[in-house]
Amino acid sequence: MAQTWLIPETVTPDDLPGLFNVSRESLEKLRLYVAELLHWQARINLIAPSTIDQVWHRHICDGLQLCDHLKGTESLIVDIGSGAGIPGVPLAIWLAEKNPAAQVVMIESNTKKAAFLKQVGRVCSLNTRIINARVELLGKSDLQQVVDVCVARALAPLPGLLELTAQLPVHPQRMLFLKGQDVDAELTEATKCWNISVCKHSSRTQKNGCILEIHEAERVSKNTTASD
Repeated sequence: MAQTWLIPETVTPDDLPGLFNVSRESLEKLRLYVAELLHWQARINLIAPSTIDQVWHRHICDGLQLCDHLKGTESLIVDIGSGAGIPGVPLAIWLAEKNPAAQVVMIESNTKKAAFLKQVGRVCSLNTRIINARVELLGKSDLQQVVDVCVARALAPLPGLLELTAQLPVHPQRMLFLKGQDVDAELTEATKCWNISVCKHSSRTQKNGCILEIHEAERVSKNTTASD
């Protein structure tokens, strides 16, 4: 995993077009999103209070960096445990420039957070769909088309994420998970139960963070033994 240039914590909205090749229209939508986020933050805990002053670095840039690993031709991205909408909302804004018909589905079990995500979709005119339910309780009618990419941030350790994605009605073709400094321990634990094809990409926002890109994840057979 080659070390990449880190985005400074002092990043401003005006830096984003150069960092992520976003248009003025997309930048305006990102500003609207942040305004809604901070407005709702006063009523419900969407992000850690200690990160409010660095919202553009800790949240917006953190989500947008996944764009480096997207083609722009994706039709459906699923964000599980979306919470405040990271990375789902920034990806929906970025992807709309590349493929206007693309949709981002955000799955969030907390009713208040789901209401916030629906409001953001309206205010920012996004092609998003919010499913207010737990991932493991989704039915076949909730997801029917091909899932190009499944994304997640700060939801669960890797073994738990693999369990959740395995329970999606449609298996994603790829997974992109934002991970922190404990990623190696999570990978070690995950490989006890899963055979995975994974690539680690350096984070652009955290020195010890990374993005896990997973193409295949199959459960290790219970009949498999060490001698096998």
